[in-house]
Amino acid sequence: TKLAVSKPSITGLCRHASQTMSMIYDTVIIGGGLSGLLVARHIAGLSPARTWQLLEARSNLGGRLENDVGGHTIDLGGAWIWPHHQPRISSLVKSLAGLETFAQPDDPSSTRVTRGAAEIVRRVAEDLPTDNVRTNSPVVACRRIPRRQGDDTCAATDDCSFNYTISVELESGETLEARNVVLAAPPRLVSKHVEFDPPLSNDKQRAMDRSQTWMAGVTKVALMYNEPRFWPLSVSNGGLRPAPNRPAFQFYDGSPEDDSGFSAITFFTLAGLSSAASNDDKMLAKHCAEQLASHLSSYGQTYVPDALVDKLKAFDQYYVKRWPLEKYISEDDNPQGINPHPEPVPALARSEWDGQLLFAGTECDLRSPGVMEGAVGAAMRVFEELKKAW
Repeated sequence: TKLAVSKPSITGLCRHASQTMSMIYDTVIIGGGLSGLLVARHIAGLSPARTWQLLEARSNLGGRLENDVGGHTIDLGGAWIWPHHQPRISSLVKSLAGLETFAQPDDPSSTRVTRGAAEIVRRVAEDLPTDNVRTNSPVVACRRIPRRQGDDTCAATDDCSFNYTISVELESGETLEARNVVLAAPPRLVSKHVEFDPPLSNDKQRAMDRSQTWMAGVTKVALMYNEPRFWPLSVSNGGLRPAPNRPAFQFYDGSPEDDSGFSAITFFTLAGLSSAASNDDKMLAKHCAEQLASHLSSYGQTYVPDALVDKLKAFDQYYVKRWPLEKYISEDDNPQGINPHPEPVPALARSEWDGQLLFAGTECDLRSPGVMEGAVGAAMRVFEELKKAW
């Protein structure tokens, strides 16, 4: 069956083709966020003889890393790197030629990526073979099956001694077969959308069902001003008290590093607290601006004059990313609260099916789950597991 798909947003990186079970891949990777892409990068760098496919359910790669659609490199997903205690993501950024970080303007303990964190994904993905990466390819089932007797179609490696393979069934009905499968998607969403036969262990299933997808319930709102930063850094980073039509709970200076002629303030929001309809992004942005103005006015300090407050309310453009509406990111389209930051859960990281089914993705990291550092760490762990299996 040929897969009918739309063009991915990261152009030129993916080609969609029909596949059959005529060959057995070394690895199929499910999930095209940072962790899944890094697993693919590690495999591709190890040996061209290793065969693999990466399947992403959404129309674009990157998972929870995304920039604004206007090309202003404003982060609307994950954004920050703390270099002093996040060595793995820091090392990755340094390894990508021309990519740099800069200090968060109002909090120099953290950094952001020049041109936005989504640039990391673009750089990693552009080096991958285009025939191996497929978007619009949601997986609905993984089944462990006995290897076909007399089958000589295993990948071009010396080891064809394995007794079982994994059949990966796509929503389209298409099926791929692999020696190993890597799940590099949020565990809670994997549990919801993918059937496993035989069932996963009780510990694994319980851990996946209880896991929370970090920041999946957040809608990010960026207010843009067509001039360089005009506010003092002392007032552009802080917490807010959410309430009806006051949807934001945190804000920060989202301006780019260079003096590009514009500036931005970005909000973390619970969009459901706004009376704006789910498609009324302008009203949601207005509610954020009014909430910030009210917050700054309550300072009662001379360094937040009324003229500055009024100017902040008069934003020129806005960008909104409603992550709760992303089917393969969030299972709750109208969250009423933010889950606590995830803690390491050993059961999420453990492989299943005698090591043939492996789990990457940031929530499966045992050191820094939920953030970009965890995505890199989980990919590194899984790649080491694959090398041992091979």
